[in-house]
Amino acid sequence: MIIQPIRRKVGRFLAALFFVLPFITIAGESAFRFDVPTLRLHVFGVQIWMQEFSLVLLAIMFLVSLFLLVTFVYGRVWCGWVCPQTVFTDLSCFMDRPAGKSLVSKISAHGLLMLLSLFCGFISVCYVVSPYDAIPALLNGNLGSIALGSTVVIAVLTYINFAFVRQTFCATICPYGKIQGALTDSKSLLIQLDSLRKDECIGCKSCVRVCPTGLDIRKGMQVACIMCARCVDACTVVMAKQKKKSLINYSFGMEGVNTRSELIRPASTVLALVCLFAFSLFVYKSAVRSSFDFSILPHPMQTRVTKSGEVMNAYILSIKNKRREDIHLRLSLQPGEQTPLSFRHNINDMVLVEGGLVEKFPLFVRSTGEPTEDIPLNITLTTDGDVLENIMKSVYFNVP
Repeated sequence: MIIQPIRRKVGRFLAALFFVLPFITIAGESAFRFDVPTLRLHVFGVQIWMQEFSLVLLAIMFLVSLFLLVTFVYGRVWCGWVCPQTVFTDLSCFMDRPAGKSLVSKISAHGLLMLLSLFCGFISVCYVVSPYDAIPALLNGNLGSIALGSTVVIAVLTYINFAFVRQTFCATICPYGKIQGALTDSKSLLIQLDSLRKDECIGCKSCVRVCPTGLDIRKGMQVACIMCARCVDACTVVMAKQKKKSLINYSFGMEGVNTRSELIRPASTVLALVCLFAFSLFVYKSAVRSSFDFSILPHPMQTRVTKSGEVMNAYILSIKNKRREDIHLRLSLQPGEQTPLSFRHNINDMVLVEGGLVEKFPLFVRSTGEPTEDIPLNITLTTDGDVLENIMKSVYFNVP
């Protein structure tokens, strides 16, 4: 079976996903975007505020452990199939072997790559700025210096990378390639020559000519191999003429003859447990995540005495609605036992906060007695809906 058509389809799908994802909207927001002005991460309809970035850290912990587990079992398959460096190198295949092309072809190839690089730079910025705001701003010439500068910088780096570096990055400076030896063992998936059939090799060197990193896979496993399987296809074509199977294949273990992996190994078990723990904790934290939060800050004119002799304290109630829809919250006061306290009816006992916003309200609390010392009090906000949530904050009622 020829592998490259399948690999190219996977790469094109991932590239298309990168280009399209900012334009997909869920509940009026990008499917995936970090909004800098509000410091919120939009992930498929869910808003994660900066104060909740522990969820992001747990998700990263899960993905890293999953990545290590997949690498330990399946080797450098990430590099050959999913890595953006490989995906976009294949996408810019018109830059391969420019030496044999005419001057017009070379100029056309570099011009096309420049356009592709500019597009990549702009799409990258759209993961921070909504494309539905960025595109009109770009057409009107007021995109902004930061967004425009970021587009240009990313485009220049992209062009240099895919015009001159390409797969050399994988074989030289890629940090993942350098630590691959520590992430795999003698039973991981590799691309290798079948050790039991090496005498059948006719020395055509087709596998060497098609290798993007210039390796001779016949000499054994090498860290620069990105497991793109081009050598497998090249050998498949040559050996098919002799009505034989390819001498080079994906295989588990250093001998190049195993077709199955031994998944249950000490390192893979530990990585699987870490992965499961991170995922479970992420799910739990997401499930108990509150849909709102609030804080109470003292007002500059915090404490005063009314004409009737009552003590009044002023606060600023700041409420953050993490939902996309509006939320009604019921306000309740639980004062100390000695001196009765009550709200002054400036906001009643119900507040409305629009979806995804932070709103502030003045809050006045007055004594109905004659307190002689500061009084601890608890203010509770409770959702007025199907799902009951409540958060309590403690403050002090100050006495002059």
